[in-house]
Amino acid sequence: MFWSRPITFVNAQVVTAGGRLARTLRVRRGRIDGIDVAPDKGDEVLDLDGGFVLPGLINAHDHLELNSQPRLKWRERYENAREWIADFQPRFASDPALAVTRPETLEERLWIGGLKNLLAGVTTVCHHNPLHRPLRRRFPVKVVERFGFSHSLHIDGDDVRTAHQRTPADWPWIIHAAEGVDADAAAELDALDRLGCVAPNAVFVHGVAFGPAAADRVIGAGAGLIWCPSSNQFLFGKTADVRAFDDADRLALGSDSRLSGERDLLDELNAAHATRQLSAEGIARTVTTGAARLLRLTGSAVLESGAAADLTVLRATESCPFETLAGASRSDVRLTMIDGQPGIGEPALSRAFDAAGVPWAPATLDGSPRLVARWISRHVSQMNLREPGFETC
Repeated sequence: MFWSRPITFVNAQVVTAGGRLARTLRVRRGRIDGIDVAPDKGDEVLDLDGGFVLPGLINAHDHLELNSQPRLKWRERYENAREWIADFQPRFASDPALAVTRPETLEERLWIGGLKNLLAGVTTVCHHNPLHRPLRRRFPVKVVERFGFSHSLHIDGDDVRTAHQRTPADWPWIIHAAEGVDADAAAELDALDRLGCVAPNAVFVHGVAFGPAAADRVIGAGAGLIWCPSSNQFLFGKTADVRAFDDADRLALGSDSRLSGERDLLDELNAAHATRQLSAEGIARTVTTGAARLLRLTGSAVLESGAAADLTVLRATESCPFETLAGASRSDVRLTMIDGQPGIGEPALSRAFDAAGVPWAPATLDGSPRLVARWISRHVSQMNLREPGFETC
């Protein structure tokens, strides 16, 4: 960063905090230095050819270490997530698809989760598990640190009360809840309420069994929901009704892991759009300002002067940025930048790496050429596990 020089993106469509489309964005020393400003002398000027510049996407729910396996289930349809979890237990030692989940592979599996997110334009992810040591070192994306969590009532029982009480009130406390379609899933909100866990900092993941009355209770308490529609559809054949949460701006989107979810957050956005519950703009909020609000990420998910330069640049496949995002795949991501430093981008944007002082290496993504930060390339080249479709050269 010391050797970096400012970058001004021009001929862009910058999605600003007020929803206005600006034409230029300037990055200096890891932060946004101006919007709709002319380049200064000495700036690296990059023409985006009408590409959309959005805030770096936020994945509100992932299990980073569980993305090296395919989607797995052993029944056509489950009634409750606890049945799916129980189906895993006897298979960890015998199923080849689960053999990789050994303690000695943890760092590489976490990195696969990090790459999954970076390649999809994600700059921040909330990992619903402990902050393992590799996540506290240099990592492809930002990982949320200030939150408390429990797994679920099924796994943790009444201990969720202690976990919630130990979580500072200004941090989110996150738990899988109502993950199913049976009466037990529907009863979980009452149980959590009796334990004092339906509170302003509570964030419930899935909520498939939340009906209108439950949604009103959650929203009335100041709590919110993280929606994982493709995971829900895969396991239960249905997903949550999230419209009330969207209306209240208490909704975020999460990819979940690849054990049950789609390939990445962009595919999850496609799945959310296919439910026809929200507008494209509403869906975009779930991975930007909506996620930042639920996760208490102050100053994130906005493109404005002084904010961190966490950016996702998309090819403009539609005239509307939100329709573009709702239908995007990772091949449409032209650049992912975190704190002003590119992680991966198209070769045409190589000067963004050079100006930021980030050495790069060639790579391919789903058959198309890319550049990736050299420190990421070096780490990936030493791994035994591979992210499907991504190759370093």
